[in-house]
Amino acid sequence: MSPVLKTVQTTLSLNKLSSSNYPRKEKKLLQHGSCSFPINNVQLSFRGGFEVVSNVNRSHKEKTCLYDEGELEALPHVQTLREFPREELVAKVVMVRFDSTILLGEKLDLSSQSASKALYTIKYLHECGAKVILMSEWSRKINPKLLDAQAVADILSSVLQLNVIALRCISCKSPLRREDLQKADIFLLENLSEYKEEVANCSKFAELLSSEVDILVNDSFCQSHKVLASTVGVARFCYASMAGFSFEENLHQLKKIAKTKKKPYLAVIGGGNLKRNAAALQFLASRCDALVFVGQMSFQIMRALGHSIPTNLVERDAHKAALDIVQFAHDKNVLMSYPKDFWCTNQHLPTELEVFPAHGVSASWLPVDLGPRSLEEIYSLVTNSKAYPFEIDWSVAYHDASLPLVVDIGSGNGLFIMGMAQNRKDLNFLGLEINGKLVRRCLDSVHQSGIRNAYFIGSNATTTFRSIVSSYPGELVLVSVQCPNPDFNKPENRWSMLQRSLIEAVADLLASKGKVFLQSDVEAVAMRMKEQFLQYGKGKLHLSHDQYNIRINGNAWLEENPFGIHSDWEQHVIDRGAPMYRLMLSKSTGS
Repeated sequence: MSPVLKTVQTTLSLNKLSSSNYPRKEKKLLQHGSCSFPINNVQLSFRGGFEVVSNVNRSHKEKTCLYDEGELEALPHVQTLREFPREELVAKVVMVRFDSTILLGEKLDLSSQSASKALYTIKYLHECGAKVILMSEWSRKINPKLLDAQAVADILSSVLQLNVIALRCISCKSPLRREDLQKADIFLLENLSEYKEEVANCSKFAELLSSEVDILVNDSFCQSHKVLASTVGVARFCYASMAGFSFEENLHQLKKIAKTKKKPYLAVIGGGNLKRNAAALQFLASRCDALVFVGQMSFQIMRALGHSIPTNLVERDAHKAALDIVQFAHDKNVLMSYPKDFWCTNQHLPTELEVFPAHGVSASWLPVDLGPRSLEEIYSLVTNSKAYPFEIDWSVAYHDASLPLVVDIGSGNGLFIMGMAQNRKDLNFLGLEINGKLVRRCLDSVHQSGIRNAYFIGSNATTTFRSIVSSYPGELVLVSVQCPNPDFNKPENRWSMLQRSLIEAVADLLASKGKVFLQSDVEAVAMRMKEQFLQYGKGKLHLSHDQYNIRINGNAWLEENPFGIHSDWEQHVIDRGAPMYRLMLSKSTGS
């Protein structure tokens, strides 16, 4: 058996299906180590971590190959709530370890798969006639309303539309009694983060938590790699332990990810204790095209690469393991990415924040978050690796897919595309718009009007422009970005869509002498777009100075729209007599 499988089987184990007649005995809950994901199938959230979103095959018999250079093994089977007989839940006391980051965040998205699965676990148990005891850790960092257990119980009551009662068993060191359970059907224990016995996996503490509990359901995948009283210790005192629906969904994603052969394959790695996770890291290096370190382990990798780091950030006995991983990744030609800078707080003046290069953090400063250079590098890696999730049949989209292509990024309600398509039958026009409702309306209009040289795709152009346009059989001759929404809450009215990766893709794919048309009714936005295209255009783009015939605030702009077709917002601005800030860039001949 491969070393990774030994690690996995040590930390990923659950008891087999048990009946109510079985005696209580020691059980182990599912735990997981490092996780990776193919960029093709993910959506990322940078607030506190990464959220993996993919379509998953729900077959419980799905086999997952784990290691390319050794025995191909399958992940061990995990008992799930879905497989447990419903009748065995009637009148049972079921303890649910839930994920506070999913259910207690300041903005709970009830439409998200993670939230719906987590809520369904609790509702399912309630509907099956079980008494449910909820437990988790929480912090006011994720939601300032999480003042105490009663406040959390009120939030959960509102979300579940069921009455949740807060209990004070832990602080009173008083075991739960059966008669206490007659007061309601769903209960909440106190904040586990307030008790050191939780992280110590204290047996007496686990026994207190599990008093009167028959079944344990672990639905906190993000905590399952830790040996906690609420995930491992409690299982010793329950006759059955299993994974909830949210946990099950994450496990299916992990299985699918482990066997994927899609490229490129990028692993984003956080957390610490590199020595303990060395086998998992070597496994990732054997499968991935890049390893991106963002947590405590990044300092050990930096040290192995010869960079100096503060002594308080060095993990004891981890240096040799880090050297081995760096060498292994080098031999496999796997890219190793680590932070280039950090936001740091002054240990003596905690309110002071400053950005330091990764290899130059001063002794009195403590890294607390990734710096701007690090985030930009990660963003570039991720977005340049993403592939559009389905193929486009250009022969269906257009009557003649060999015609030169014009792309309008952020096409809105499609007035510009539709007007241009009617005027220029020698070109094909493509609108990229993130608002799905607008895209459907535009496609309906195209169909009803019989236009065969216009098409719309619902997508985030920041991450899909390169893969969409690179598959088009003809030349890309014009790209337009018109009236993007400015964000006045950010410096320089930054617009989140116009990122470096998108500009680089435009510069690469645009035909020689191709054009980029930019316009906005906000001068600061137009100026920033111009600066970004000139900065990130790889030297391939330059301003067409001969066309600029008006000056506003000392800057030269195009007075008229050179195409004679206005977008809806442009027309609105013109009607109210406000100025438009327009400019045109060209791609150098021979680029």
